[in-house]
Amino acid sequence: MNVRTMGLLKLLFAGIIIMVAGILIMAHTGSFLLIVMISAGIGVFFDGIYTLFGIGRWKLTGATKVLAIIKGICNILVGISAVTITIMSPGDALMVMIFIFAFDLVFSAIVAFENAIVSSAFGIQELRSHFIIEGIIMFLLSMLMFFRPVETLVSVIRVIAIFFMVGGVFMTAIAVVGFIRKPKVQVSVEIGEAEIVDGKTAKKKK
Repeated sequence: MNVRTMGLLKLLFAGIIIMVAGILIMAHTGSFLLIVMISAGIGVFFDGIYTLFGIGRWKLTGATKVLAIIKGICNILVGISAVTITIMSPGDALMVMIFIFAFDLVFSAIVAFENAIVSSAFGIQELRSHFIIEGIIMFLLSMLMFFRPVETLVSVIRVIAIFFMVGGVFMTAIAVVGFIRKPKVQVSVEIGEAEIVDGKTAKKKK
């Protein structure tokens, strides 16, 4: 089995696995929501730790430092709550954690806007637009979670499922087309150098 065939087989298997994962996510949205809650909790927990450890390195002062400390502590508490509540009481965890995450997103949006305001003072003015966009996205997402909590999460899960299915189909199709099409055979022709002999052009043999 050559390298090309091996690569196509890997692409084919990966496409099938991703496509099946998308179908399973679409068919079992409720179970996947719990997995998302636990994963999000773990991610928020480590983000809180990263924020607290980064305060000294970023040399934050004043209100910025206070907000960063509060954000780090809140993220750690939210992360622990998301994991424990989801595992201990999965039936009640969904709505509770949606609103907790929504509150956390609002506070994170405030911190992002505050970072945009003081970015020039800390010499990171090039990140100002990044902080503003981050804050807007977090604020809009938190509003959706407040007013349409379940619908928002279900929509996000379905978008993820569709992305997986489309991506899996696309990868599988590329692999199948690769198997159908035969690789082009490259033929190299060696051309000798020309030299002049007695006014005539002769071909020099190598």
